[in-house]
Amino acid sequence: MNWWLAAGSLAAVLALGGIARLLGLGGAQRLETGDDAIKLAEALVSGFEGKVGIIATDGERAAVVGGPSDLVVIEPLGARHRATRYKHARVVMAHPAADGTKITLELQPAMMFRITVADADAARAFTETLT
Repeated sequence: MNWWLAAGSLAAVLALGGIARLLGLGGAQRLETGDDAIKLAEALVSGFEGKVGIIATDGERAAVVGGPSDLVVIEPLGARHRATRYKHARVVMAHPAADGTKITLELQPAMMFRITVADADAARAFTETLT
């Protein structure tokens, strides 16, 4: 085995990784505001009109409500996001916690979704619009 060739290959891979990181390539983009989530949900789900969006404290997951029982859940999928629409979603529980408001939603029978939201006002508006 040629050690110089192996070292050169490793250096090249690390350099390409560093360049990709500097350019912000790879990984899911962070969602910053509820408006970002609404725009993304409307772009990914045909015919959906969002009213209130909430972002998880980690910035990767989000939920957007379009009206009573009409919900789009946004989750990271590689370097992009996946949006799934649920027409019969309901709020099971919403309570304040140390790191924000924890919301538990029933998307379908026996299918739950939990999200922690830092903005309490957005969480309140979200739950009121969904019910």
